[in-house]
Amino acid sequence: MKAFNGFKSEASTGKIKQLPVGAYVAKIKKVFIDGTEPDQYIRLRVDVCEGPYENFFLNRFMADKENSKYEPKYKGDYKIRIPNDNNPKAMYPESDLKRFNDMIYRIEQSNDGYHWDWDEKGLEGLLVGINMVESEFNGYKFTKIGRTEIVQDVRAGRVTAMEPKAPKGEADDTQFVDQQSGFVAVETDELPF
Repeated sequence: MKAFNGFKSEASTGKIKQLPVGAYVAKIKKVFIDGTEPDQYIRLRVDVCEGPYENFFLNRFMADKENSKYEPKYKGDYKIRIPNDNNPKAMYPESDLKRFNDMIYRIEQSNDGYHWDWDEKGLEGLLVGINMVESEFNGYKFTKIGRTEIVQDVRAGRVTAMEPKAPKGEADDTQFVDQQSGFVAVETDELPF
């Protein structure tokens, strides 16, 4: 192997500052519609606006921009599918509708006098609670926005932390789902009859 510049035998911390699991009051900074009809997503760009983690996502983005040779990504985005009955890719249209309705309800409840009027740009500047959940991908653990919350519930401490999400592609330890048949194999010493 040929020697290269910058080599130093030292341990890497491997730690990137994460927003801890829990609920926070955030402000919607910008709203985007991603994708094309009929497969579109609404993406809320938020940042914490109260407490010791105020401006967390902006500060992390700026630090990444300054310290990384790669294009930094803003980590305070919450994205959900926009319900569309004519979307052939929508595997769970009822779930998409429920999540969208729930998000709008929580935003309305968080902002006195606000009522959803089908103008997504009207969400900019509003408050919403965010609930951070621990997740994992390819062995890398991180936190991400798991769902929205009502701001008054966050402030009153009535929001419980979300359970960590199972790593993508890994099944629960207690059962194995055969992807072709859909049957669940359960390991047990008991007879099934």
